[in-house]
Amino acid sequence: MIDSSVMDLDGHGLDDLVIELNGKLESLLRSSNHEHFQLALKAARIIAFSRVSKPAGVAVKILLDVAFALTPRGRSHEGLSLVERALDLAAEQNLQPELRRAYSVYAALSIDSGFPAKGTECALRALEIAKKLSDDNGIVSAYTNLAGALCMMGMYRECIEVALRVDSVYGQDIRFRVQVGAARANMVNACIALQQYELGAATAKSSVESLGVPKSGNEIFIRLVCETNWLKCALGLKDGDSAKLRLSMVQRLAKAFKTPRTELNQELAEAAYEIFDGDLTIAVATLLKLLETSKALPTLYRDNLTLLVRAYEKAHDHTGVLIYLGKLVEFLAKSQVDSVKRSLDALKVKVQTPMPGKDDVQDLIAAIQRDGQLPRQEVEVPEPMYRDAFERLAVTAELREDTWGKHAYRVGRLAYLLAEELGYGHRFCEEIELAARLHDIGKLGIPDGLLLKPGKLTSAEFEIIKRHTEIGAQLLSLCPNPAFRMAETIALGHHERWDGTGYPAAQKGEEIPLAARIAAVADVYDALTHVRAYKHAWKHAEAVAEIQRCSGTHFEPRIVDAFVTMIDRVKHKYGRKMENYLAAPSAVSTLVQARREMQDMLDAMYRIDDEVRAKALEAREDPEREIAQKLAIEVEPIKPRNDPESAA
Repeated sequence: MIDSSVMDLDGHGLDDLVIELNGKLESLLRSSNHEHFQLALKAARIIAFSRVSKPAGVAVKILLDVAFALTPRGRSHEGLSLVERALDLAAEQNLQPELRRAYSVYAALSIDSGFPAKGTECALRALEIAKKLSDDNGIVSAYTNLAGALCMMGMYRECIEVALRVDSVYGQDIRFRVQVGAARANMVNACIALQQYELGAATAKSSVESLGVPKSGNEIFIRLVCETNWLKCALGLKDGDSAKLRLSMVQRLAKAFKTPRTELNQELAEAAYEIFDGDLTIAVATLLKLLETSKALPTLYRDNLTLLVRAYEKAHDHTGVLIYLGKLVEFLAKSQVDSVKRSLDALKVKVQTPMPGKDDVQDLIAAIQRDGQLPRQEVEVPEPMYRDAFERLAVTAELREDTWGKHAYRVGRLAYLLAEELGYGHRFCEEIELAARLHDIGKLGIPDGLLLKPGKLTSAEFEIIKRHTEIGAQLLSLCPNPAFRMAETIALGHHERWDGTGYPAAQKGEEIPLAARIAAVADVYDALTHVRAYKHAWKHAEAVAEIQRCSGTHFEPRIVDAFVTMIDRVKHKYGRKMENYLAAPSAVSTLVQARREMQDMLDAMYRIDDEVRAKALEAREDPEREIAQKLAIEVEPIKPRNDPESAA
């Protein structure tokens, strides 16, 4: 009927139909019948491309409900276009509560689709509106999404700080149990990444206590995830008794709710415990056997590979470590490639007119009714849209090492100034500035443990780090716009050396592309003069001396001479303000702006003092033995239904 109203009656009666659909939407989305969900999705897509007048708020709700329902089905990226239309509608009608929710859903879907930078920006917009509306639910949801985005971007300390804020303010309010649970889960993941196992274990424990004895399949799965995280922290603390109890709980939960995912989670947990206190041979054999199965579940496949690396490290098998670190990087790189492909596809959809003419509407709806998908057509995406998307990715890749997100922009500005000093024209200088910003985008495919390692890398680990050049070039090659070919060249070649001892291709002298030779000097200077996990910040004179020392080996002598002249002049002119001058172009980045807003928010947050922190880490009586005894009685084994709702 909605289809007929738009196609045949020029929208007559559409408003009433939208209200009627809203009344039936919950049952459609909850139905075990896949066709029911597809009907709801088609209806939402038709509404998204139609003119809805009076019930605009209802239309926004339908679009957001359907978009969010795509998440447990593993199709979050498909919901982004629906949320964008909901944002447009809410903004046009000045529907502030709906606009707040739209930004919140956009944040959640962006994070789940692999775009945490966009998720950060949307979460902050949602938070801003929620505060104006005094909407506690909106505020806690925004903080929780922000914690998820920060964790995904590798900003673990900030993630912990936000999650602690959520827990301290909203942790005792039953209305926000789900959001607080999600914030705690992100916090535990961040603690594990930082090896802050004590805080992670305390947080996992509080999550388990708040969940209590699970009563449904979904609650069992959430509890199982919390128990698995607690197990990881216990293993990190070398607390064998606690680890054994947590493993027992995982096994009981997996038995109570048997799905491929829970069973695989159990087997990985057993292998992790075997590595800690058992037979390494058995652990490795189990993990190798699970590799094919776990490939269908990306998060667990990553855990599988990580455990294999750990097992081979414990066995002092350096060849095994290198092989499975390599596979881990291949997996991360493929994930990023797929994510970038979806991002570029989303840009193509976005440049299509969201409110086309009547004839175009009919074509769109006919295509939706035919195959359930928006029609695909070749469209020319403006270069600035591509550039904004890729710069977000590049800054995201750097945030684990450069917490303010300005390294990429400083390198770009230094490359511009150096090219200018070498006598190249204005157009080339502008092109290399933009291209050099993307030089380290390939670090998106490198595990956090390597980028954040404080000590010296092993030779095997360094081989893995090297691959960021090829990953970066691969990511940039996905963009059809020719303006990104220089960026692709720089990403691939900025670690080549003038004497031929660099990577990845061991190019020598002028075999190395000019843009890569220029960007290499800019990158090294900025890296030397700023703190990294493995080094302190060098003084300007020390960095310049090092670059001069590497003239003729690492760098082209002509470029070194020009750089020294240029950088000394800039330092003399700007003095202590040189940092601000070089980073000035970052002001155009919405992600860097969001990063600054987030820091202002963190600075203004309620600070948990030492006494409260100590309280949070206090050992409390552990009720888990009692719960473990009850579990077999109170939770009947639940057979998974053959529908998308229970697929997780």
